[in-house]
Amino acid sequence: MSQAPVTCIGATPIYASSRFSLQEERFSTPDGEVVRPVIHHPGAVAVIAESVPGRLVMVRQYRYPVRRWTLEIPAGTRVPGEAPERTAARELQEEAGYAARTFSEVMRFFPALGVSDEEMIVYRAAGLTQVPAAPEHGELVRLEEVAVAELARLVAEGEILDAKTIIAIAFLGQRLEPVRQPGGRHG
Repeated sequence: MSQAPVTCIGATPIYASSRFSLQEERFSTPDGEVVRPVIHHPGAVAVIAESVPGRLVMVRQYRYPVRRWTLEIPAGTRVPGEAPERTAARELQEEAGYAARTFSEVMRFFPALGVSDEEMIVYRAAGLTQVPAAPEHGELVRLEEVAVAELARLVAEGEILDAKTIIAIAFLGQRLEPVRQPGGRHG
């Protein structure tokens, strides 16, 4: 089956910040004109790093949109024009207090492609050394190192809920089990 052409024929800005913009965009499609809200984002990176073999560098961070603390791998938004490897190095240092000798790209994915063009690039860091952490203003974050063997349990218990972190855990070869619900039910 061939794919019919889709063309963006216009966009109306709705909101813009230093982190993203929101536009209402109009598309010409085989079904006629379609209007969709689209979030434009400069992209983000996430870092898989083991301080020692079998111990994953993670951060406990307060996430304002969901109003709770989360357990995640270090990650952050790219500055427009910044090389993604530079973003990875900056975020690993700012959030976790580590520098890495090398960064290897693992994968790329779109975390919310139904509404956003944000591309997430996941790196694996190697040759870690501790450096002073330097979180941004309002970035409530602290280092936690977690045994890789404990990651699947933390996902099943709902302690790890972040998509990029769950993808990284699967990449590390950890078998994920159904989420354990209160009262013994499985999700």
